[in-house]
This record gives sequence, structure tokens and C-alpha cells, in this order.
Amino acid sequence: MRDRGVLFRVGGGLCALLLVGTALFDVRQSAASGSGQQEKLLLIAPAGPGGGWDTLAREMQNGLREEDLRFNVEVRNAEGAGGTIGLAQTAGREGQANVLTMTGLGMVGAVETTGSLYTMEDATPIAQLASEYLAVVVPADSPYETLDDLAGDWRGRSGTLPVAGGSMGGVDQIFAAQVARSMDIAPGEINYLPYSGGGEVLTSLLSGTSEVGFGTLGDFSDQVDEGGPLRALAVSSPERMDGVDVPTLAEQGYDVEMSNWRGVVAPPGLTGEEADRLEGLVRELLASDAWADTLERNRWTDTFQPREEFGEFLDAEVAVTQETVEELGL
Repeated sequence: MRDRGVLFRVGGGLCALLLVGTALFDVRQSAASGSGQQEKLLLIAPAGPGGGWDTLAREMQNGLREEDLRFNVEVRNAEGAGGTIGLAQTAGREGQANVLTMTGLGMVGAVETTGSLYTMEDATPIAQLASEYLAVVVPADSPYETLDDLAGDWRGRSGTLPVAGGSMGGVDQIFAAQVARSMDIAPGEINYLPYSGGGEVLTSLLSGTSEVGFGTLGDFSDQVDEGGPLRALAVSSPERMDGVDVPTLAEQGYDVEMSNWRGVVAPPGLTGEEADRLEGLVRELLASDAWADTLERNRWTDTFQPREEFGEFLDAEVAVTQETVEELGL
């Protein structure tokens, strides 16, 4: 019996040590992950790796970790249908308060052109984060030196002047339609050539396949520098941008102000408190040095909008996009 008692005490001690060791391991793991009692934050990038929404999600992930705001952050890609696959996955997570999905004007347009079963109303607006402004560009040897030059010729060649941009129904085509409308050209008459990215648009312009290009300024920034192969006629910002010697559309008399904005939405069915917590986390990130560096590196403009303001902005963007898509006959 004595031996059994010794064995029992030794065995019990070993079990206790194992339990303590396991607990310490769990604490260390929790501390290393930075999660504590926090559940994992899921960031849905509704596009493939390397795209704009993927870049935004990974910049958020890195910033949250760098600023010790959240460590347990996962980025998950949901590629397809202009972002509406990601929107559908978001809508299917009703009540889950640990999900943020990247969104933007491209998703708003895709909802209207892809037959999506879900709309922006099936998500909870959280915040707008940043924007890229768009540009009208032409080859450096183009006869169009101003927007007035372009407008005068485009009106007479509305169905034949080849203009290039991104995919059908995307941000670039919506921008082209708004510029055309400001020049009294029916959007539905535009001879629009869609391409998968800025590189293909550049090739189209330089080869003479197209004569005018529409896209984010970042797509063309390296080519419109002095001595570059392209010339920027205008940007869509509300006022001239720092370090960018290009006039705005508005200052040239064309009433167009537009941005390829980026924001985040959450699943439907959240309480006000849950949505406020997500907005608060985003606010903390956007106030950080890490995010300031993100804006500078990516040439994004800070256009933060809190939850309520962003929701109103979304409603207005949907209305304008629906009108434009209808005019384009998409």
C-alpha cells in the first residue's frame, strides 16, 4: 500500500505538472498570437491575390498586427463575379461580428451587372477607408491636349472613337460614362474596349488600338511623368492633388468627381454595439503610423467615413451606378 501511495503521489504530481505546462503553453500561444480572449478576425478579400481588394485586406492585416490591435487575423480570398462572390459569403454569415469584407465601387457596379442574388443592402456598412482617383489619359503624341479638344472630337465620333479601360461594368467604364455624359455624349454610344488591367490598357494606347484611356491614376502614374509615353488630361479628384500636376475635370468645366473608393462591410444582423466595435477597431488602425505608411506606399488618399456616413454614401453610389449602368445598356 505504501508503494501504491508513493506511485499515486508521483503520478498525481506528474499530471499536475503536465496540466500546468499545458496551461503555460496555452498562455504563451495566446500571448504570441495576441488574441487573448479575442476571436479570430476574418478579412474577406473578394478578389484574387494581388488585386486591389487583396492588397487592402493584407495591408489591414499587417497594420493590425504591427500596431498590436489584433494578431489573430486571417485573410481569405473569395474571387469572382466582380466581388459579388465575396458579398454572398458575407451575407451568408449573418450575425457574425468577427468578419470584415473589402468593398468598393467595383462591387457596387458588379451587383448591377452580374445578376447577383445579393445587394449592398445585404451587408452592414462599417467604414470607408481610402480612395484612388481616376484619370483620363492619351498617348503623348495625341492631338488631344485638353479635355475640350477631346470633347469636341468625341461628340462627332461617339460611336467610333476607341476608348479603353478595365472590365465591362467596372469602375473604369462607369468613369468613362460619366465623363462622356458631362460632354453631352450618350454613354450607350461609347466605343468602349475592355481590358483586364492597366498594363493592357497601356499597350492598347501605345499600339493605337485605342485613343483614350480611363483608369485609376495609379495605373498610369509612371507613364504620365515628364517624358513618359502618356499624357494625363484630367483627374477626377475634387481639387488638385499634391504632387500631381494635372488639372481636375471640374476646373475644366466638366462636372465629374469620382473615386475608386475602398471600404469595409460586415455581415447582416449585427447589433449596433457589435457594428460600433468593428468601426472602433478600424478607427484605431486608420489613426496609426502603420496606416499612414500604407497610404503613402500605395498612393491612396485618406477618405475615411464612419459607419452612418458611409451607409448614406453607399446609397448614393448605388443610385448613381444604377442610372449609369442603365444608360450603358449593361
